[in-house]
This record gives sequence, structure tokens and C-alpha cells, in this order.
Amino acid sequence: MKQSNKLETWGNEMTMNLNNILYQNIQASPYFKQLYELKTYHEVIDEIYNHVESLEPFLKGTTASTAFCLLYKLWTLRLTVKQINGLIQHTDSPHIRALGFLYLRYV
Repeated sequence: MKQSNKLETWGNEMTMNLNNILYQNIQASPYFKQLYELKTYHEVIDEIYNHVESLEPFLKGTTASTAFCLLYKLWTLRLTVKQINGLIQHTDSPHIRALGFLYLRYV
């Protein structure tokens, strides 16, 4: 019997269990709105590699960070188990691995 590749999630299907202020600021972020152009898992991985420099949820004040905008973008893609394993075993960037673990933590 083939095992399902769908990652089982827990909690709020809309907010990904993020803090309400963080969720609202991600939704309002001009950077997050730019991410609509990215349609595939590999495009988002490249974006993480090229643009994530830290993993704080907020940049200045309540501005959502690049990392957390990309984390939520990954959520919108509804990653598979294989894709999550690819994130947490990625060898090119510790930020990619860290976002994989944050994804697991939130969902």
C-alpha cells in the first residue's frame, strides 16, 4: 500500500497558526504580494537562498520579515512530505533548512 505524500497539518488552515499581528503584516507586506509570481517550490527555494539573511519574524517594528513572508508562501503551496524533507536536508543554505523546521513547527 502506497503511503500518502500529503503532510498532515494541525490548527488554523488560514493563518498557519501564526500570531495574528504577524499574519496580518505578512498579508499586507508588499514583498509578500510580489511572491504571488512564484508558482513552484523550486522558485521559492531559490528566493530563500538569495534573499533570506535572518530568521526573525519582524524586521523593524511590526514589518514582517522576508523569512516569514517566504515561510507563509511555502504554506500556500501546501508542501508534500518529500518537499519538507528536501527543505530540512538542503545543503546549500542553513536558512532553507531552518525554514523547513519552522514550517514543521507551525503546521
